Amino acid sequence: MREALEGSLKRLGVDQVDLYYVHRIDRRIPVEDTVGELARLVEAGKIGAIGLSEIAPDTLRRASAVHPIAAVQSEYSLWTRGPELGLVQACAETGALFVAFSPVGRGSFSGLLQDVESFDPKDFFRHGNPRFQGLNWRRNRDRLAPFLVLAKSWDVAPATLAVAWILAKAPHIVPIPGSRTAEHLEQCAAAADFEIDAARLAEIERILPVGFAAGERYADAQWVGIEKY
Repeated sequence: MREALEGSLKRLGVDQVDLYYVHRIDRRIPVEDTVGELARLVEAGKIGAIGLSEIAPDTLRRASAVHPIAAVQSEYSLWTRGPELGLVQACAETGALFVAFSPVGRGSFSGLLQDVESFDPKDFFRHGNPRFQGLNWRRNRDRLAPFLVLAKSWDVAPATLAVAWILAKAPHIVPIPGSRTAEHLEQCAAAADFEIDAARLAEIERILPVGFAAGERYADAQWVGIEKY
């Protein structure tokens, strides 16, 4: 970790990284040891805060007992609700921000994704992903259709609605949507100004209930270092 950090500091031309993540836990090493080393880097002024990613709630509690964890990053969206089974709650308990990546379901909630056969092999998150393959994708596309209709009826872009749903779930959740176009970026940013009350939240979750997605969120080879719970 020290070697990786020193390399990053040199390439970035800075003296400190504000938030330094361990994106995949090495299960051969107790998380207490990993966080202990990161805590020493905080004391040395090399990093400002510690982040962890794709961990289980118990791991967060153990890590927090060694040093405060500022942020926990994990996939969270309308079709990936696993963090609701304890991780979102553990973040609130320990004071960590929950950073939700892929809040637009890797583009699936944009309403623009139709051709899933042409993903570039370098598209790590979608090429070979079970949810975008064959019958799974056809089922998911059909199940997403009412959501697109709902967004249109509320005069909002589907991507905006998907991100706004996350913002409405809890105050300590911060979604980090990705984008390759200015238009999509603007749609995601607009979620901050689109309020979802309890009635609208219930309507969204009626259309897309917990567990609606067909297929695992990762292929077998992509689960390395990700904690299940």
